[in-house]
Amino acid sequence: MTRPGKQSGRQYTEAEVRAILERALRDTQARGVSHDELVAAAEEIGISRGAIEAASRDVEHVRGEEEAREAILARRRKGFRTHLFSFLLVNAFLFAVNALTDGPWWFFWPLLGCGLGLAFHALGALSSDVSPRQIRGELERSAAQARKEQHRRLKEQRRAERLERKQRLEQSAEDFGHAVEEGVATVLSRIAQEIRGSAPPPAPVEGASKRSRIAPLDAEEAEFEELGEEEADRAARRGRGDR
Repeated sequence: MTRPGKQSGRQYTEAEVRAILERALRDTQARGVSHDELVAAAEEIGISRGAIEAASRDVEHVRGEEEAREAILARRRKGFRTHLFSFLLVNAFLFAVNALTDGPWWFFWPLLGCGLGLAFHALGALSSDVSPRQIRGELERSAAQARKEQHRRLKEQRRAERLERKQRLEQSAEDFGHAVEEGVATVLSRIAQEIRGSAPPPAPVEGASKRSRIAPLDAEEAEFEELGEEEADRAARRGRGDR
């Protein structure tokens, strides 16, 4: 068994380094490798961070070109399938019309013209040749779509933040209103209690007793006056009778 000391002093060729790294990456392929882990691993074997950053940009550029190429080819194939479906549908309709009507067969003339157009379309759609100009255009289109999508996400995020802020303000205003109402009710209750506590005690009993005592006296005086008036009238009548 080889001791670690001898392994640490061993030198590897460029091909061996690639093979070792590829095998190590295959072992860790299930979980993937982050950019920071890649930079740290490269620094362990003497590769600078700048070299790793440049190499990663090149790899990302190549990957972007490959994705753009695949997108162009997929769009071509989709367009060809749409053209083929339209070709079959239109020419089947023309054949049915020609078969159900009297006269010579004429449907093959539009069939021939449409077939030539479909053949030229197939040559371009089934070809894997993509020019650098088309790749650059696809990359620019993808970048524009990414910026548009990012702008849309930012707008949705800002709209959600405004809505959340508005809801918080409304809730705060409602809580403040409830607090003000409770505070006003408490103050009014205390004022009412203070007013009730500082008011002099009512004396309805004393007044009622006075009125009850005064009322019989007034009635007796009224009776005496009536009796006196009656006696006076009788005396006056007796005096006139005597004369």
